[in-house]
Amino acid sequence: MKAAALDLGSNTLRLLVAEVEGGSWRALRRGLATPRLGRGLRPGGGLAPEAQKAASQAAAEFVRQARQAGARRVALAATQACRLAVDGRDFVERLGRELALDSCRVLSGAEEAALSRRGVLSRLDGGAAAAEGAWLADIGGGSTEIMDLGAPQEDPLSLPLGAVTLSEKFLTGDPPGSRELQALDSAVREGLAPVTQGGRRGACRRLVATAGTAATLAALRLGMKSYQPEEINNLEVSRADLRNEYLRLAAMPLAGRRRELVLEPERADIIVGGLAILWGLVSGLDLESFITMDAGLLEGILLEHAAIS
Repeated sequence: MKAAALDLGSNTLRLLVAEVEGGSWRALRRGLATPRLGRGLRPGGGLAPEAQKAASQAAAEFVRQARQAGARRVALAATQACRLAVDGRDFVERLGRELALDSCRVLSGAEEAALSRRGVLSRLDGGAAAAEGAWLADIGGGSTEIMDLGAPQEDPLSLPLGAVTLSEKFLTGDPPGSRELQALDSAVREGLAPVTQGGRRGACRRLVATAGTAATLAALRLGMKSYQPEEINNLEVSRADLRNEYLRLAAMPLAGRRRELVLEPERADIIVGGLAILWGLVSGLDLESFITMDAGLLEGILLEHAAIS
């Protein structure tokens, strides 16, 4: 069956149209837009009108593409920006009605983590067996979800640390100054304390990182000129390489980072915030390397929707 999924995050809107059979899938079409729905969002506030307009227009175009590609059903799921915003659920419900979507909802942090796990396992080398002792980190624009890949019965953590929110709060210089970076790293350490301190810390023997920050880092390490998702999946990146890329990009002005991120220049202003979270995890858990994955939440939305349709 041909089906489509849309993942509406705090930074991006992503599309996947695929042929789905059982628990396996084959991509037919992908799409990426950057409406930055979480731009300037604060708890108790609403979504910016210009961000809503950009997200609505991109979603309408992606649904058109999905139907044109033969998708019988289309599902959309939204994450942290729509969880936080007072009008987030109303916005998602309106999209569902206007675009005649088959499924449209705002995910809880736990639901987001569970679907990310499902998507990652659909492409992780070794599948469920390789998940033993591994933790999954889904670093988004507004939040980071962390869970034990090998123990789905355990409650995941949803932490209010995101590439967009941290960048907006701490990184105002171009390039950011040393005091800004120190404040950023301090906030990340404090925010990650529930997973990097105490008894849980020793339970992680392997880290798997999904979503835009990890995929962007992997593409940089591979020197990609065109995005190849399957090459991102299961790439091992060393702690030293992560640290070097974090410091290198943080030292660049925004224009330089845009030139570096040739595949997604719109991420240039938030990549340093995302890498700070990833570095905080790898260093805080005292790991020598981690695994990157392109597959994650979007694929999980697709598989869940196809299974119940």
